[in-house]
Amino acid sequence: MSFALKVKEEIISHSFSKQQKQQLLAGFIKYNADLVYTNGTEKLKLSTVSNRVARTIFSFCKELFNGQIEISIVRSQILKKNQTFQLTLIGNVGNFLNQLHIYVSKSGKLILASEEAQHDSELMRAYIAGIFIAVGSVNSPTTTNYHLEVQFKELDSANYFLKITKNFSFDFKVLKRNSQRYVCYIKKSAMVSDFLKLIDASQAVLDFENKRISRDMFNNINRIANIDISNQTKTSAAADKQLEQIQKIKKSKSMHLLSNKAQALCDLRIKNPESSFSELETLMNKNGFRITKSGVSNLFKTIAKFSEEV
Repeated sequence: MSFALKVKEEIISHSFSKQQKQQLLAGFIKYNADLVYTNGTEKLKLSTVSNRVARTIFSFCKELFNGQIEISIVRSQILKKNQTFQLTLIGNVGNFLNQLHIYVSKSGKLILASEEAQHDSELMRAYIAGIFIAVGSVNSPTTTNYHLEVQFKELDSANYFLKITKNFSFDFKVLKRNSQRYVCYIKKSAMVSDFLKLIDASQAVLDFENKRISRDMFNNINRIANIDISNQTKTSAAADKQLEQIQKIKKSKSMHLLSNKAQALCDLRIKNPESSFSELETLMNKNGFRITKSGVSNLFKTIAKFSEEV
């Protein structure tokens, strides 16, 4: 089961008041349903790949819809896709849509969330949750990027979703994916986590945060390890170069021309080929030569220049 489907099934598993059920259904039906007419009869078709979501939506509709509800399972053989559960509402569909403030049958006008929901944060959260269950998706936190999105067929719906989520301090972006889809999305991990909290997927939030923290910690450890390896490689390469320069000076029998401090540093480098400048600084001070780390670096530059002249 995908992480997105786990989120949807967790949302739908909570207890809801009658008003919250209406708002969740409103968000779900507005962006999931197909309204069809057959032999003069109105039919509303809802679909989902989740058995749990289908059963919960069925129970909500049974409580709120005064008409016939048919359940069917559609199985696709293409690419071994999961079965789809389809609910078909038959009868007083127009009145039901009016009741949910989705569709005004007399004017034929499609509307968005009800005025009541727009002024009640808990009802609006249920409405947004219904939208996500219908057309939302979120990447698993185990993947290499964080991404949560909802897809709409109309730009007006996408812009309205941006408006209502902005009231909860979310900054969704919208893009046109193709000629028939408008996608509202967020990519920041903190914002994805906060949105899961908004739609009341607390267990998914814990799972998301645990995996995110573990992955980020692993990445930081790798980054630090890579930096250490890089520094060690640079130190080793520099030491090899310094040893070559010291050997050249020794072969030319010119070591006595260096200062006592430089001669002492050369001896320490030969005895400690893998030591860093900080370690050589400590050894030099132990041997009675007052010097800093930058002093060690400057002294090696003097030795390098002298090796070119002998």
